[in-house]
Amino acid sequence: MDAAANGLAEIDAEMGQLRNSIQERRRTLNLFLRNLRARDSAAAEERIRAARENIRHLEERLQALRAEQQRRIVDAAIATRRHQGD
Repeated sequence: MDAAANGLAEIDAEMGQLRNSIQERRRTLNLFLRNLRARDSAAAEERIRAARENIRHLEERLQALRAEQQRRIVDAAIATRRHQGD
């Protein structure tokens, strides 16, 4: 059971890091949008697109970690139930 708990703790830690990264990137994007200069709109649009794409990838990874976390919780519950049934 320790391995399951360790695995869940690792997932939880990575999820926290991802949440922080997503929040920081959104803050950066919002600051950039507020200070956007019309002089070089093509470069600005590219930076905005790249930032949004990066956020999307981080959110997808967070979603995958949530699914993995749920799977591990279910697996641990099933293993505990089997062990108690012996």
